[in-house]
Amino acid sequence: MKVTHLLCAIATPAVLLWSFLSLPSLAPPEIASGDGIVNADIVACLSRTDTFIGTLDVEVEKGQIDRTGYFGDGSFRILCYPNPYGRSNQSLVIIFAAHDTDFDIANTFVQIAINQIAD
Repeated sequence: MKVTHLLCAIATPAVLLWSFLSLPSLAPPEIASGDGIVNADIVACLSRTDTFIGTLDVEVEKGQIDRTGYFGDGSFRILCYPNPYGRSNQSLVIIFAAHDTDFDIANTFVQIAINQIAD
């Protein structure tokens, strides 16, 4: 009986220590976002998005109004909507990027994508 209590006394702190040390790997990703105006319709916005994504070496999923790409350490989603605040021939590009550990990487990706897609 005393051996069981000794093992529990040793194992419990070890498990707690392991749990504490593994928490950083469970941290949420760093996420950046941005938007821009495209002086063209949604089809043109998506075409510009596809051209930009074509310069990247990533796996991409294509939806009706969005493109989602996956890097080894992050992902992005680019959406094209009719611009609710502008003219009927304008669209709005919205970009989200996530990186496992570094906000600056996600934010830089968003800024580059906006510069390539928006007017």
